[in-house]
Amino acid sequence: MANILSEPFLGELADRESEIHSKRTAAQPSELVLEVTKEVEADPGNVELWIKLGRAYRRQQMHREAIDCYSNGITVDPFYGLLYRHRGHAYLNTARWPEAIADFTTATRLIPDNWDSWYHLGASCFINGEYERARQAYVRCYELNENLQMTIAITDWYWMTLKRLGRDGEAAKLLECIPDAITKEDEKGGGKEYHKRLMMYKGRITPEAAWADAGSEDIQIITTGYGIANYYYVNGQEEKGNEIVRRILQEGETRYWSAFGYQASLAEAKRRGLSW
Repeated sequence: MANILSEPFLGELADRESEIHSKRTAAQPSELVLEVTKEVEADPGNVELWIKLGRAYRRQQMHREAIDCYSNGITVDPFYGLLYRHRGHAYLNTARWPEAIADFTTATRLIPDNWDSWYHLGASCFINGEYERARQAYVRCYELNENLQMTIAITDWYWMTLKRLGRDGEAAKLLECIPDAITKEDEKGGGKEYHKRLMMYKGRITPEAAWADAGSEDIQIITTGYGIANYYYVNGQEEKGNEIVRRILQEGETRYWSAFGYQASLAEAKRRGLSW
């Protein structure tokens, strides 16, 4: 077959910047990035160092640079599952949802007992509107579950998924395993916000009270807010949900644009044709 670029062009042509993402951040790498870069240069065949460098970049919201690190690691060992798990996360953070799904799917094949890969596969599929695939991922998450903190995170996304699929009875039954009070340890890593959302689903608090309790922290507004926006949407109050989606996109655009709540809101806005 001839090279496609040797054939005549068709229609209007895309410009270079839209196809080759040439713009890079002006932010300077952190001291940690510079230190780990030296480690990688000394041992470029060490895939764990490529992951370490990617994680260092991501602490500066340099997800594209992190993707490059994980891709370099994959050239060293294409069967090292954690590289796909981490690259998928960076793709998810940068609104490249199909690529995230592809990487997390690969990770679940290579490291099938890795809870994080299944959890993030579910989130990627949900955000991309692939609800049945998300449901299947969360079923596997429950099989690999180890503690209440994991249960809280899975149950929130799984509940939202089942509601989108119209499986209301199953969604309601999921909530039976969630206690009304949790420990400080279980509140870590977003657990507090997810638990608040679950209490709203259970009817323990109203969405208005949950929104009022979200505070002024950007990340709390985004995490709690998306759960409330989705709750309104699946309960037939789409405009209320749209209002919160717009607020999330406004709040998160400078700092927390990589958060899952922001990414999910961005996907909703695109599907619904919302401006903000």
